[in-house]
Amino acid sequence: MAVTNIGRRRFLKMLGSASVFATLGATGVVGAQAQSYGKLVDTTRCIGCKRCMSACKRWNKLEVERDELVTDRETDLSAQNWVVVNLRADAKNREERTYEHWACQHCIQPACAGVCPVRAIIKLPRGNVVVNEKKCIGCRYCYQACPYKVPRFDFVKRVTRKCHLCYDRIPLLNYMKPACVAACPVEALSFDYKHEIILEAKRRVSKEKNARYILGLKEAGGTDMLTILPARPQDLGLVVAPRKVVNQNLDKLRITGAGFMGVSSLAGVMYTYAALTQGKNKRDHDQSD
Repeated sequence: MAVTNIGRRRFLKMLGSASVFATLGATGVVGAQAQSYGKLVDTTRCIGCKRCMSACKRWNKLEVERDELVTDRETDLSAQNWVVVNLRADAKNREERTYEHWACQHCIQPACAGVCPVRAIIKLPRGNVVVNEKKCIGCRYCYQACPYKVPRFDFVKRVTRKCHLCYDRIPLLNYMKPACVAACPVEALSFDYKHEIILEAKRRVSKEKNARYILGLKEAGGTDMLTILPARPQDLGLVVAPRKVVNQNLDKLRITGAGFMGVSSLAGVMYTYAALTQGKNKRDHDQSD
C-alpha cells in the first residue's frame, strides 16, 4: 500500500506518533529508537522464482508488466517494479551464476532524504526509508543523489516511488514481515532486528563456502538491507557505492515562506522536463520496434 493511498491520520498512526515528525532532522532521519530492523538477502540461496516480485506487486497494488516475471528475463527497477530479480555471472568465473534480488537498500543515512527540498522522504526509526507521495513534487533530486539510482519517477502520478520495506506491514502492535520476505519459499530473504541480521550474515560468510561478501555493511555509510554475495559486487556487475556516507544536504532549497515560489518554479521546470523525456523515451522505443 503506497503512502498516496492512505489518509493523513492513518499515515501518522502507522508511524507511531506525531512526535516522529518533530524529531525529523535536516537529513530526513527520524530520531532512532532502541531497535531497528534489517532485511537480509542471501543470493547463494535464491532460486530465481521471482515470487518476491509478485508478492510486492500484490501488496502495493503495482501493475504487472509484460513478461517481467519470466525467470531469466532482465528486469529494471521502475515506478511499478520496486524489487527485481536478475541473473548475474561472476566476471572472473563465467560458469558461476547467481540470482540477485535488488531493491532500495534503505541507507542508514539516506542521501535521497538529504536532498529532498520538501522533506518528502524520511528514514523511520525501524529502518524503512519512505517516500510520502503526497508531499513529493517530482524534482527527482533523490534519484541523482542515490548511490544506487533506486528511486524511480512515475510519469502518471508525477511522483517518485520505490520500495518502502513494507512499513505499512510493520505497525507497532501488529508485526508482519515485508511481503517479499514472507513469500520466499527457500528462505533466501529474512527480516529481523538489525543486529541479528548482521550476526547471521557474518556467520554464513564464515561458515558457508559460496558466501563470500556482505554488501551493505559499509557501502554508502551502511544500509539496513544486507546482501550475501558469492563474489565482490563489481565482479557481478552490481553498482559499487562509496563507503562513506553519501549525504548531500540541500537545506537552502527546503520550502519556506521565502523560498516557496522558487521551489514551485523548479517543480514546474522539472515536470516539463519529465514530460519531454517521457516523450523522447517513447519515440526512441517506437523507433527501436
